Amino acid sequence: MVSRMVPDRGDIVAKPDETKTQDAIPPSSRSKTTVASLAFVTMFTMVGFAYMFSILAGGREIDAPQTLNLASAQYVAGNIVVAGDLAARAKLNEKNEAERKLYPMQQFLIGAGTYARANQAVSLRDRHEQMEKALPYLQRAYSLGFPEGRDAEGHQMLGGTLNAIGRHEQAASHLKQAVDIDLTLRGELLPLLARSLASSISAKPDEALRTIVAHLNESGLDNRRRSEAEILRIELLNQLRRHDDALPVIARVEEDIAEDLSLQKPWAMQLQDQLSLQRGLARVGRIIDTLPSSISAKIIAGIPIVADRELPEESQAELKDVIRVLDQLQREADPKVAGSARLLVAQSYLLLNDPDLALARLTQTRQQRPFDARGLEGGISEMELLASRAMGDDVVQTARYLVREIGQSQYLDFPEIARESVTQRIIDAIAMLRGAGQFSPAADTATATAPVLGLASSFSQAGMAYRDWGEATLEAGMGPGGELSREASELARERFRSAGDAYAAAAKEQFDTDEYVSTLWLAIESYQRGRHFSRSAALLEDYLRYEDRGRIPRALVAHGRALLADGNPKAAIESLQTCIIEYERDPMRYDARLLAAQAAADLGDRQRAREWLEANLNDGQLTPQSPAWRDSLLTLGEMLFAEGLSQTLKARELTRDKRIEALRESRPTLELAMRRLDEAVQRYWPEPRTQTAAYSLARGHLLATELPEIELTSTELQDTARRGLSQKANSRRQAALDQFAMLANYLQNQQRDSDLSDKQRALLRNSLIGQADTLRDMNRFAEAADAYRDMAIRYMNEPASLEAFLGQSQMMRKIGRVREADLLIRQADVVLSRIGAQWDNEFDKVTRYDRAGWERYLAWMVERLDQGAQLTNQTAP
Repeated sequence: MVSRMVPDRGDIVAKPDETKTQDAIPPSSRSKTTVASLAFVTMFTMVGFAYMFSILAGGREIDAPQTLNLASAQYVAGNIVVAGDLAARAKLNEKNEAERKLYPMQQFLIGAGTYARANQAVSLRDRHEQMEKALPYLQRAYSLGFPEGRDAEGHQMLGGTLNAIGRHEQAASHLKQAVDIDLTLRGELLPLLARSLASSISAKPDEALRTIVAHLNESGLDNRRRSEAEILRIELLNQLRRHDDALPVIARVEEDIAEDLSLQKPWAMQLQDQLSLQRGLARVGRIIDTLPSSISAKIIAGIPIVADRELPEESQAELKDVIRVLDQLQREADPKVAGSARLLVAQSYLLLNDPDLALARLTQTRQQRPFDARGLEGGISEMELLASRAMGDDVVQTARYLVREIGQSQYLDFPEIARESVTQRIIDAIAMLRGAGQFSPAADTATATAPVLGLASSFSQAGMAYRDWGEATLEAGMGPGGELSREASELARERFRSAGDAYAAAAKEQFDTDEYVSTLWLAIESYQRGRHFSRSAALLEDYLRYEDRGRIPRALVAHGRALLADGNPKAAIESLQTCIIEYERDPMRYDARLLAAQAAADLGDRQRAREWLEANLNDGQLTPQSPAWRDSLLTLGEMLFAEGLSQTLKARELTRDKRIEALRESRPTLELAMRRLDEAVQRYWPEPRTQTAAYSLARGHLLATELPEIELTSTELQDTARRGLSQKANSRRQAALDQFAMLANYLQNQQRDSDLSDKQRALLRNSLIGQADTLRDMNRFAEAADAYRDMAIRYMNEPASLEAFLGQSQMMRKIGRVREADLLIRQADVVLSRIGAQWDNEFDKVTRYDRAGWERYLAWMVERLDQGAQLTNQTAP
C-alpha cells in the first residue's frame, strides 16, 4: 500500500525542489507519523534512487502500488516534482478495487508535482501552462477527497493554481479552506487570499482589505513583510477609491522603511518606488473623483473623457507635479513599476486634454521590453485612444502588434479573467471605429485580433462592421426623392454580402453553442440585403431545422423571398403558404401574403395574388398605418392597373364590336385599380411609391375614355346617348388632366428646393407631356400649344424638347398659325444638332426615335417644307 507518512513541517524544509523555488509546497504539519515511518522515510530518501536504478537495471518490474509508494515517499522527502513524475508512471488497474482506491493519491501527487514545476518555471508563460496542466489533477483529487492529512496542502495548491490562471473566485474559496484547516498557513496565504478576493469576478476589495488588515495584526511580522503587506493594503485602498485613507498609510510606511532605505537595501528601494507609484495613483484618483459624471464620456485607459472639459488650475498643477515625479520613476524603477508609471502619466495627460502626449506614453509602454501585462495595458489603451480619434489604420497596426507580442512574449501571464477584460475592450474599440464611420479598419481590427477574441467573436465583429458599412453606404447613396444611386446599391450589396460571409463563418464556429441559430439568422439577413439569395436559401435550410417554433415564420418568409428572387416562384409559394396556414396568428403572415402575391403574379395567377393582397387589407388586426397594409394596397393597385392596361392594349387590335366587348369586360378591373390607386395616393402622399401611383391613376383615366369614344362612333346613337358618352370621355380626360397637373406641380416645387431623382425627373417629364397631350385630345389647342412650348423651353437641348416642338407645331396648325408651325419644325432640326453626345442613349428612352431616326425624320420634314415653299414661290420660313 502507498505510504501515508507525513513528517513535521520542519522535516522537509530546504529539500531539493525547494532550493529552486520558494513556492514548493510544504506538507502539512498536521501529521500522525510514527517513529518507524520516519525511519523508513529517512532510509528511503538516502537509498531510494539507488534502489530504483538497481531494479530497472536488473530488468525487474515494479507494480503501480509500489510506484506510488515510491512517489509518496519522494513527496514526503520534499522531492515533489520527482514524486509527480513517478505517480504519472503508475498504471492503475481500474478493475482492481485495491488499486482503484489509490487513484485520489495518484491525482494528488501528479497535481502537486506539476504545481511545483510551474513554480520553478522561469517565464510567466511556462508557469501558466504548467498551472493549466496541474489544475485537472488537483480538481479530481479534491472531488475524490484529498489523501488523509493532505487537505490543507491540497486546498493551498488548488487555490494557488486557480489564482495563477486568473480564476480568483474559486481560488479564494480554496485558500480560505486551507487557512481554516491549518492556521499556521495564515502568514503565507493571507496576502495571496487578499489578492484573489480583490481580483475575483465579483470583486470583493472590502473583504480583501479586511483580510490583509488581519494579516498585519498578526505578531511576528518583520519590517519587510509588514511593509510589503502595507503595500497591498494601499493598493486595495486605491482600488476602493479611498485615496484620502491611502495617503497617510503611504507616509507611515515611508517612515517605517526610512532606516532600511538609508542603508540602500534593495527591497526597501523597490518598496519606495512602489510607494511613489501608489501616491501618484491616489493623487490622480482624487482628481478623477471630482469630475462631474457625463453620459457622453468615453472611457479611455480608465479615464472618462469628455470633449472640451477643462480642469481647475489647482488640479492641473497637481497633475503636472505627479507627472514630474513619475517621469523620474520611469527612468529609475524596475520595468514593472516604470511601465505602471508610464500608464499613469498617460492618464494624467488625458485628464489635461493632451491626447498626443498621452498617446506617446502609451506607445512607449506598449513597446517596452520585456513585453508584459503593462505593455498589454498600454497597447489596449492606445487602441482605445486611437479609436476615439477615428484613427482607424493606426488601430489596426497597434492591434497586429499586440497580437504578435501576446503570442511571442515569455513574460506575459494571460489568464482567463485578463483575456475577458482585454477582449471586451477590443470589442469596445471596434465599436468606436464603427461609430466614427471607420468601417474598413473596424473589420480589419476584428480580423487581426482573432487570436485574442476567438474566431467566433472575430467573425461576428467583422460582420457588424460590414453590416454597418452597408447601412452607411445606403444612407449616403440615397439621392433626391429617396432614390438610391446604382453605384451605392452595388457597393452596399457587396458589403452586406461580406457581412453575410463573416456571420456565416461565426455561426460555423458556434455550431455547438446557444448562439449558433441567432448568428445564423444574422448571416441570412445580411445575404438577403446583399441580394445573395441562393446563399441565404442554403443557410435557411439549417435555420429551419434548429430554430424554435416561435421564430420559424420569419425564416419561412425569408426562405420564400430567397426562392422568389432566385426565380423559383412555385417553391416560394410553398414556403410562404406554410407560414400563412400553419402560423395564422403570427404577424409574419402579412409579409408572407404580400410575397406570395408577387410570386403568384409571376406565375400569371392574378386571381390568387389578388386574394392574398385583399386578405391583408381585410384582416381586422392590420391597420392602414402598418407598412404591410400600405404595401398590399399599392401592390394591389399596381397589379390591377397592369392587368387593365394589358387588356386595353389587346382590345385595340380587335375589330370595333369585339373591341367594345373586350373593353366592357376589362372595365371592372380598371375601375378597381383606379379606386385602389386613388386610396393609396390619398392616404400616403407624397411617399415615392405614391407618386408613381398618381401617374398611373392619370393614365387610368385616359384608358377609361377609350370605351365611350369607340361607342361614339356608332351611327345609331341618339343625341342624348351621344351627349352622355361625350361627357363621360371629357370627364375622364379632365380627371387625368388634373392628376397630371397635380403631380407636375408637386415635382416642380420639389425641384426648386432640391434635385429630383431620375425616377422623379421621368415622372415630371411624362406628366408634362401627358398634360399637353390631354389638352390636345380635349381640342383645347391653344392651351395645348402653350403646354408644349413650356415643355420645349424646360427641356431645351435635350431629346424631350423634340417631341414638344412637334406637338407645338401641330397645335399651331390646328389654330391656323401655319408659318409658326413650320418655323417650329426647322427650330427642332437646329435643336437636334445642339443636343450633346451624352444624350445619345436617352433618345429612344424618352422619345419615339433614336438620334439617327430623328435626323432622318426632321430632314424629311424640312425637305417637305422647302418643296412646299418652292411650289408656292414663297420664301422658306
